[in-house]
Amino acid sequence: MLTPDFPVDLQRQFESEIINGSLPPGYRAPLQHIALREGAEPDEMRKVLRAAYRKGLVLLLDREFEVLEPAEPRVQSLFQHTSQAGLKPTSHVRQAVLEPASATVAWQLAVAVGSPVYRLERTRFVNEEVVANQVNFIPYEVCPGLEHDDLTQHSFQRLLEDKYHAVVVHIQEEVALRTADKEDQRILGLAPGSPVLVVQRLSLSWTRQPLVWADIHIRPDRYHYVASLWPQAANLLNDMQKQ
Repeated sequence: MLTPDFPVDLQRQFESEIINGSLPPGYRAPLQHIALREGAEPDEMRKVLRAAYRKGLVLLLDREFEVLEPAEPRVQSLFQHTSQAGLKPTSHVRQAVLEPASATVAWQLAVAVGSPVYRLERTRFVNEEVVANQVNFIPYEVCPGLEHDDLTQHSFQRLLEDKYHAVVVHIQEEVALRTADKEDQRILGLAPGSPVLVVQRLSLSWTRQPLVWADIHIRPDRYHYVASLWPQAANLLNDMQKQ
């Protein structure tokens, strides 16, 4: 079993002080000073500060850090967008496990190869119809304890923002059509050789650091949902049908 070497209790203490204003926006201090204040070892404090920078809570300067203003969410989650469109989104969490980051995942999330990341596998439904096979990869320090959270009826992005103080401010997306693999065939009910719509979404914080890399495989025939949830992907499907 992968055991992350990360000071979770110290992180919670430090982030709580930022959220409640004990460490207000504009507060600056050197590493040694904040480590002494928090009763922590410098190496542990350094890990927590790097995680806070990833989440957009602080800036890392030459020899000190600065607390930032709380970021306002700028990107709606798919759960929120679906609900506002009058649809009923749910998801089935197939597994949430810690694993060493592969080279591809490490590159996407800007972490070292082999460092602990969550692999969150979900089957997404809209109005009880299977729509997508989604796998999220998240650095452990963004949301330690994720495996204990209930995501069936809740937005994963909102969980990140409300519980773990990791606010998504920017996203980068790529869309493509591929041939469904065996997992897509099984989960999405597709025949061998069927096309599958792939959306790869990188969610970034205020400091433009990666929070989540999502690999989403969607049934193309659920066009009425795709057009609402992934307009860029809907355009790709339109182009395919014209060919």
